[in-house]
Amino acid sequence: MRKLTLAVIMGAFMMSANTASAQAMSEGNVAIDLYYGFPNLYTSVLRNAWANSGSEENVKVGGIGPLGLRVEYMLADKVGLGADFGFNNSSVTYDYESSVWNAATSTYDPITYTDEIKTTKIGFMVVFNYHFIDNDNLDFFGTVGAGYKNRSFKYSSTNPSFDDSGSGSTTLIPIAARVGLGMRYFFTDNIGINLGVGFGQGGIANGGLSVKF
Repeated sequence: MRKLTLAVIMGAFMMSANTASAQAMSEGNVAIDLYYGFPNLYTSVLRNAWANSGSEENVKVGGIGPLGLRVEYMLADKVGLGADFGFNNSSVTYDYESSVWNAATSTYDPITYTDEIKTTKIGFMVVFNYHFIDNDNLDFFGTVGAGYKNRSFKYSSTNPSFDDSGSGSTTLIPIAARVGLGMRYFFTDNIGINLGVGFGQGGIANGGLSVKF
């Protein structure tokens, strides 16, 4: 009886140890994360800038992103190397009234023009991840990344005399970077969700779908 009890205890201990050593991400694994972040800072800036507009009408502010795709390859059980592709854009459109000279009536006729401002940012980073907690479902890691970014502006108007010479790339420091924490939780062997917090490309917070191979 004692031998049977000891065997059961040892078997349970071995099963527990095997379960504890199981890892969601281990050497050789590849993870692909599709994520959407918050906030879109330029959209917030444009919204605040036109919130108390006096002369413009029908102001519309919108944006997409931060939207991104991450790929990570596990060099070892705790260390991963990957890439992060990021994208976001923001825009504002508004109407304003002006006047044009009507030679037939010798008067100024009112006319409404529409202006649009668009800004788009793309970024690419090489990222390094260190995995602190890694069991059969949960993967928790710290991340640092650095790379290249470019932000461009485009100005357009229905006003034929509008000057759009300011359109083009206006990136002062073309460096993308991020420092933060990330997490993946796998519902199956290959499908899960991801969450992240930090500073830099990807927003203060982001989350989305993860696939593991």
